[in-house]
Amino acid sequence: MTRIVAVAIQCGATISLLPPARHHTILQSMDLIMGIDTEKVLPSEQGFLTDEGRFVNRVEAFYIAWKAEQFLKPSNGPELFSEDLW
Repeated sequence: MTRIVAVAIQCGATISLLPPARHHTILQSMDLIMGIDTEKVLPSEQGFLTDEGRFVNRVEAFYIAWKAEQFLKPSNGPELFSEDLW
């Protein structure tokens, strides 16, 4: 069964960090270390990585996490947030 394993942002390439990282942690790294203007990162480019290494958007990630029973707390969905998992 597929599971969500990390937050990710797809901006030309997929950039991810392992839990308990949040999307803002990636955005800060992109800005400070990589010099990428994060103002141009669209919400649709924020998502998660599966245990198969596939980038999925927040909606698809919600359904994957729901099916895998990964939620730490109840979530209304249909978008997944890292706070729902770790």
